Amino acid sequence: MCIFAFMMVCQVLPERHAKYDQNNGVISQDKAAKNAKEKEYNQYISYKNMYVLDNESQEFVIPVIARTMEKPEPYTERFRLNEGVVNEVVFDDSDNSSSFSIDGENKPEKKPDTTYLKVFSNELFVNLVYEKSIEKIHKTLINERFTGWELNYIRIGKKRYLAYIGTRVDSNEDGFLNYDDNSDFYLYDIDSQETKVVKIPDMKIKHYYLIRNNPILIFEVMNLKSPKSHKYEKFFYRYNINTGKLEDIIPEEEKQLHLKLIMQ
Repeated sequence: MCIFAFMMVCQVLPERHAKYDQNNGVISQDKAAKNAKEKEYNQYISYKNMYVLDNESQEFVIPVIARTMEKPEPYTERFRLNEGVVNEVVFDDSDNSSSFSIDGENKPEKKPDTTYLKVFSNELFVNLVYEKSIEKIHKTLINERFTGWELNYIRIGKKRYLAYIGTRVDSNEDGFLNYDDNSDFYLYDIDSQETKVVKIPDMKIKHYYLIRNNPILIFEVMNLKSPKSHKYEKFFYRYNINTGKLEDIIPEEEKQLHLKLIMQ
């Protein structure tokens, strides 16, 4: 009862600060044009965290964040719980070990990891700054209105990538480019300095995972054409980073079988 009373008091009392800054992603082109016409600017750029790729070459990446000056912080924001961050998200490969015999007993022999994924950040960013100081390389990686998230570092053998999900279109027309909009997968090759965009027709890529010791990413996606009543529906696709092959893990015939088994 005391906690409930405290929360109610916090809800009705005025905020000490009239405004607060929030990371909602970049504003849409239409909203930016409207703000410019009215000479109203409610976003500014901030730089948060430096993710080191290689210490010897002084190589790092810095996400660019668009902060939005918003209305007073609502009750739901003040008491919202933040999700934890993990250091690594990979699938274990069951073939990651072979057997050899010592004194008649089979013992596992661990193979060295040939793939690696390190989680950098899930915070929304609007650009990425890359620098390799020892080679005097400094560049901005994105040259369009864009919001990205799930920024991770991936190594496949000697190949190195920055991986992230992002969007260039305000598909829900709420004035911002962010998680709620249709999204694709982006893979930036650090050494060739080229970006590959993976699109799945009629699908929104929500998350991705790396299978250990394989150049395979698993995409968790949702069908944009599904009815709103299917709000928990999701599917899985397999993507080979080396070959670029993309395929639905569960074929359409098998999906129909699964549906038939519950409809009979």
